[in-house]
Amino acid sequence: MAYAGAVWLAVQEDLYRGVCREQTPKVLTSSRNNNTKPRDTHQLRRESVSRLEIFDDYFLSQCFHFPRQCLTFIVDCIKARMRKDVFRPNGDATSVEAMTLAALYYYAHGFLSRKIADALGLDHASASDAINTVSKVLEDMSADFITFPRTYDDRMGVAQGFKCISGIPNVVGVLGWLHVQVNPTSNEANLFLNTRGYHSVMVQIISDIDGNLLSVEQCRPGGTKEQEVWESSNIYQEFNRLQHGQTWVLGGKSLCKAKHVLSPVESSRIKTNAARRFNTAHSEVWKSIQHILGCLKTRFRCLHTLGAARIGNLKPVARIVTACCVLHNISKKFSVPLPRNLVLEHLPPDLEMRQEEHENFVDTEAVEDMIEMCFGNSGDEEEQKEIRNIKERHKQNSAKQFV
Repeated sequence: MAYAGAVWLAVQEDLYRGVCREQTPKVLTSSRNNNTKPRDTHQLRRESVSRLEIFDDYFLSQCFHFPRQCLTFIVDCIKARMRKDVFRPNGDATSVEAMTLAALYYYAHGFLSRKIADALGLDHASASDAINTVSKVLEDMSADFITFPRTYDDRMGVAQGFKCISGIPNVVGVLGWLHVQVNPTSNEANLFLNTRGYHSVMVQIISDIDGNLLSVEQCRPGGTKEQEVWESSNIYQEFNRLQHGQTWVLGGKSLCKAKHVLSPVESSRIKTNAARRFNTAHSEVWKSIQHILGCLKTRFRCLHTLGAARIGNLKPVARIVTACCVLHNISKKFSVPLPRNLVLEHLPPDLEMRQEEHENFVDTEAVEDMIEMCFGNSGDEEEQKEIRNIKERHKQNSAKQFV
């Protein structure tokens, strides 16, 4: 995320200031109560040893799906955030590290095995509390690690990435929804039934062309209409206030009537070759959302199913999804490969609009003018060749990252 470099530097600076302030824990402490015997020296030393130092690199990668350097960064960030939060239960550095690793194991596999909990020095109750606590901390950190381009230069930097790949200008993100299977109560089951045929919650995400998440919000029952979710989101309100200038997010056909969303031209409305070329370019970019959702579910197995869910209490589910999205962006920053072969997320087929729904079509003239201007001239072979070359290089770079 080149446009957010200042944010990352600020987080690291704050982190390392906190680390420098941290006092080194003492191995031996004298008891103020004469009736209380001091703990065994070997026991205290064992408890204070970092788990990251005990486990080898292969074990760390297999268990937590992150390499040592990235795990150290994540643990240190969580330590720093917990020290700043006076309302959050705090503990020594070793216990915070154990809690963090327990949560990371759960995110990676969808459960926490007893052997891992024992190796981390956590009982069952402590391990469950650890997952909840760490998820809250990571959710609190989302504003630092999931950032939408706010300045003109940042927006143009992101938009240039989309234009180089597709030829479509002024696109600052791809809009999609992550569906996570849940088990609702019988009287709410219909509200959670999505178009894919299973019960889920849906979380709205926006990503850039490289798969970095720019916005994550709106945990809703899986049966909610996508346009309704988009138009009730905070980022939509920002677009309405023109905080992001004259830009679009790119979305599917279900959002053909939504403001600030660039969707493909409906087949009944295609009259020119420019519209056909635009749809081809749109499809190439739209496919990236399958890749991003697939990466999330491949790296974080917990996102395949999150158990029970109720309309009035979606916060615990939303918290875990947001925590995984924060970790996704951190993994992108550290170029962490996926732990296994990528499985693309299957998207439901977009339904064609009925003829009567074409009325009040949003931004028709502006979109048509853009399509004619950017895709109406097919004779510029040099420009088309350069776009094809950029696409090929982008595919090769993506393949190298996730082998």
